[in-house]
Amino acid sequence: MAVPPGGRARRTAAVALVLGAALVAVPLVGVGPGLSPAAAQPVTSITLVGHGYGHGIGMGQWGSLGYALGDDAGAGNFTYQQILTYFYGGTTLSTLGAAPAPPSLHGGDVIVAMTENDGNDLIATAAAGTVSVFGVTTTATAVLFHLTGPGSLYDVYTSGGCAGQGGWQLAASGVTQPNAAATNGGPIELCQPGAPIEMHGSLTALANSDGAARTVNTLPLELYVADVAPSESPSSWAALGGAGPQGEAWGFQQSEAQTVAARSYVEADPLGYGGYADTCDQTCQSYPGMKYETATSLAAAQDTAGQVMVTDGTSTVATTEYSASSGGYSTGAQFPAVVDAGDAVCVSASVCNPNHSWTVTLSAASIEAAYPSIGSFTSLDVTARNGDGDLGGRVNELTVAGSAGSVSTTGSGFAGALALKSDWFALAGQPSGGAGGYWQAASNGGVFSFGGAAFYGSAGNIALNKPIVGMAATPDGGGYWLVASDGGIFSYGDANFYGSTGNLVLNQPVVGMAATPDGRGYWLVASDGGIFSFGDAHFYGSTGNLVLNEPIVGMVPTSDGGGYWLVASDGGIFSFGDAVFYGSLGGSPLSSPVVDMAPAAGGAGYWMLEANGTVASFGDAPSVAPAAESPSITTATSAMTSMTPSPDGQGYVLVDQSGQAFSYGDAPFFGDIAATVPGYSGRVVGIAASPG
Repeated sequence: MAVPPGGRARRTAAVALVLGAALVAVPLVGVGPGLSPAAAQPVTSITLVGHGYGHGIGMGQWGSLGYALGDDAGAGNFTYQQILTYFYGGTTLSTLGAAPAPPSLHGGDVIVAMTENDGNDLIATAAAGTVSVFGVTTTATAVLFHLTGPGSLYDVYTSGGCAGQGGWQLAASGVTQPNAAATNGGPIELCQPGAPIEMHGSLTALANSDGAARTVNTLPLELYVADVAPSESPSSWAALGGAGPQGEAWGFQQSEAQTVAARSYVEADPLGYGGYADTCDQTCQSYPGMKYETATSLAAAQDTAGQVMVTDGTSTVATTEYSASSGGYSTGAQFPAVVDAGDAVCVSASVCNPNHSWTVTLSAASIEAAYPSIGSFTSLDVTARNGDGDLGGRVNELTVAGSAGSVSTTGSGFAGALALKSDWFALAGQPSGGAGGYWQAASNGGVFSFGGAAFYGSAGNIALNKPIVGMAATPDGGGYWLVASDGGIFSYGDANFYGSTGNLVLNQPVVGMAATPDGRGYWLVASDGGIFSFGDAHFYGSTGNLVLNEPIVGMVPTSDGGGYWLVASDGGIFSFGDAVFYGSLGGSPLSSPVVDMAPAAGGAGYWMLEANGTVASFGDAPSVAPAAESPSITTATSAMTSMTPSPDGQGYVLVDQSGQAFSYGDAPFFGDIAATVPGYSGRVVGIAASPG
C-alpha cells in the first residue's frame, strides 16, 4: 500500500522490519545463498546452470592452458612455474632428493595398480619378442599367473599368446609375487579383452590384504608421468600459442605444469593405494599405459625431471590434485582458493572450454531415484555456499524436498548422485527484475563487471585528481559514466561526454550523479545540494542556498526526467520538478547515516539505504526480502555505499565498501568483487544495473 506524502517509511533492516511503530522480526533466508525453492507441488523437471567440471581443487587443466596462452583476462602468459605457484599456494617447486624435497620413491620407480585386472589372472606378453619371469628359468610369448594360495603364491603358465595359443603349459608352482618383463627390456603388455595395454616396466601379480588377486605395473617415475600427463591434458595443447620459453610454443608450459602436478600427486602418498601400490590407473590419475605417450610428453617429463611441489616449511610432497575445469574459481581446500581467469579460454572452435559454463535439465524422476525417501520431488533449496565467484560460489549444503519428506546433503553429494559436472550450480529461470548484470565502481576508477554487464573501460590506470564517487549507466546498458569528487566525468561505451565541473572551483565536493532517461544528459550533485546539469538534463532547483542539517549524499531522477530527489545523510528528502515528496527519515533516530537512495518503478516512490544495510521504503517502493541466491547481509564486512534498483522496480542490489553485493526482491545476484578478487583492498563507491 502506498504511503501518502508525509507518511512514515517502511524500513527494512538486516534483522527487522518497521511497520508504523511496530517492530517485527524477520527471519533470514537460509544460511547462505540458495536456490529459490521450486513449487510446493510436484514438478516434472528443473534446469540448473553451473560452472566447471570436477572438484576444482588445485589446478584447473583448462585454466592452466588459459594462463599459458595468455587468454586470462589480461594476466599475460604464465610459465609452468608460475602456473603451479598460482594454483598450489603454500607450496614451493623443488626437486626430489634436493632439500627440502625427499628422495624419490622406490629408487625412482612408481607402482601402479592396474584395477581393470582386479580378481583376474595376470596374462602378459611383450610388445616385441618374449616375456621373462623373474626367478623362473623360462621365456615365452605369453605368461599367465594364477593365484593358488595365501601369501601371494602363484602358478606360472606359458603359451603362444594372450589367448593361450598352443595351450597353457605349467612352468612353475608356488612362486611368490611373480614378476614379468619383456626379455629385451622393451614395453610389456597386459592382456585384456579387446586389446592389450602396452606399458613400460614390469608386471607383478600379488594378493591384497583380503587375499584377492591384484596386478601392478612397476615403471620409472619419469616414464609414468610422460604417460599420465597426455592422458590428463591433450599433448596437442603444447603446440598452441606463439613462441615461448625453452624454444617451444607457450602451450608447452601447460604440459609441463600438468607433468609436475602428476609427479607430485603420485610421490605424495607412498604405497597409499591399498598398501601394495602408490596409485591406481583409472580413478587416481588416468594411466592407460603408453596409449597417449608422445615425443612432447617425454620432453615435458625430461625438462621437469624430479620436480615436485613441496608444502612450505616441510619436506612433504604436496598432494597436487587437479580437475578439468575450475569454472573460474578454484576450491579452497588443501590450497587457497584463487580466481581462475584462464578457465574461460577459447582460442579456436576446437580449443574452447565447454565446461566453463553449462546448463542441464534434471527430470523429477531422476531426482526421486537418487533420493527415494522424498516421494514426489517438489523443491531444491541451497542453504550454504562457499561464497567464491558467480552464483554465490559452490554449493556446500542443500535440501531436496518432496511430498514424503526432505533430505539434506552436500553440493558434491548431489552433484555425484545426479551426475552433474560440478557442485557449482544454481537453479535457472529465476526472476531477473529486468537486470542482466551490474557494474561496481571503485574510488580509484576501477570498474568491475558481473553477469551480462559488459566491461567498456575504467579509470583504474589513470592518475586521478580526485577520487571517483559514483557512476551511472546508459539506458541500454551499452556504457557508463564515472564521476569524481571534483566533478570530473569519465565516459565509456556509448556514454557520451556532455560536460563536467572538473575545471570549476566548487563550494563543496560532488557526491553523485544521475543520468537522464534517454541517456543524453546527466546531473551532478554536490554535498551542499548544488546541482549541475549537462546535456538534456534540466535544472529544477537545488539546496545550494540552504543551510542543511546534514550533507547531501545522493540523488535520483523521476522516471520521465522531469524532476529529481536529493537525500541527505540524516534521511531528509528534497524534491524538485515533478518529483513528489513521499516522506523522509529527517527527524527520525537513525542507527547509521543514509548513504544513497534509489527510485521505484514509475517514480511513485523511493528507497533509502543506511550504512548498516537498513533500507527504508516510501511511496509504492515495495519492502522486499533478500533474494534466495544472494549472500546474507549478515556477512557484510564494511559499511554500505550504494544501491541500484532492478529495472522493474521490484528489487534492488546493495554494495558495501569492500565490494560485497546483496540482492533483494527480484534483483538477481551476479557475484561481487569480494568473492572474485580475494583480499581486495579498494573502496567500492557505486553500483549500476545493466538491463537484460
